[in-house]
Amino acid sequence: MRGLIWREDLQAVLSENHAIISWTLAVLTELRWGQYVRARLSLAMICSCLLLATLSVIINGQERSSTPNFRREVAVTFDDLPATHGDLLKMRYITSKLLESLKRNNVPTIGFVNEGKLLVRDEADERTALLRQWLDAGYELGNHTYSHVSVDQLPFVAYKEDLIRGEAVTKVLLREQGLSLKYFRHPQLRTGPTPEYKKALDNLLAERGYTIAPVTIDNNDYIFAAVYARAKERNDRELMNKIVRAYIPYMEQVFAHFEKLSVEFLGYEVKQTLLLHANELNADHLDELAQMMKKRGYRFISLSEALKDKAYSLPDAQVKKGLSWLHRWMIAKGLEMRPEPLEPEFITALFHSYRR
Repeated sequence: MRGLIWREDLQAVLSENHAIISWTLAVLTELRWGQYVRARLSLAMICSCLLLATLSVIINGQERSSTPNFRREVAVTFDDLPATHGDLLKMRYITSKLLESLKRNNVPTIGFVNEGKLLVRDEADERTALLRQWLDAGYELGNHTYSHVSVDQLPFVAYKEDLIRGEAVTKVLLREQGLSLKYFRHPQLRTGPTPEYKKALDNLLAERGYTIAPVTIDNNDYIFAAVYARAKERNDRELMNKIVRAYIPYMEQVFAHFEKLSVEFLGYEVKQTLLLHANELNADHLDELAQMMKKRGYRFISLSEALKDKAYSLPDAQVKKGLSWLHRWMIAKGLEMRPEPLEPEFITALFHSYRR
């Protein structure tokens, strides 16, 4: 297949210049000797140019053959709508910035909602309006439980109640758009502390008509976001820039890790699903993230399109941690998960210092 890359171009060069060669030879047959000698020199120059063009095609073809020809695909998703943290003013800022960048970069997306963040006295309507903005922009919404509940800290009955409570407003908003609530994203990507718990939760989601929204490209954007938000509160531009300069390369390392893992385990690169959070860091720098993905050859697709990949029908193992589905599929096959890229030490140190 790679050899065809430059052979097709070579054929094109020869085909495009066939008329020139034929015309030159025809003219030579009509010329006298002196004219013939001069014409031969001209022909030599023409042939030299054609030879250089041909060699260029071969060399460029070989260079291109060493570059991947495939088109990668990724579904970008956001958790913790209307926003991970902040008051109404900050939530408005995050929402508008994210939606502007998503539109600018032609990124289809879905946002997973914690409805508990809507019910603030005298602000419920305004906070709900932020979710409407996502729908009005043409994006989807999904359930992320009412209170971002931790599956490890609640019995199943309590988790079930929180999950159902998280449907109320989102269902109404989707119905206004002629849509229905289809997707559920587990908080912290934790699907159940025991096999029995996971099975009960899987059954509940199926009964309520949900499709689980898996994640293949998991990451620690929330750690970067926490230290970025602190720096921004202090208007520490130097630290903010330092965090961003570390964040984008870290995310690229994460992409490279899961791309490689996908090929090693599945034999091909899966239609990836990326988890991001609706925070200030991503609101301010989604353009740079989108550019990084584009440079890696990614085309942005919807979650529903990503889930058409056959890999998402594989059994996923019950694990206590929040892990990429690539790891879950591997563990279900009896394989060990691979260590993921870590954030720089200065990011980790800042994050832990703020939590003391």
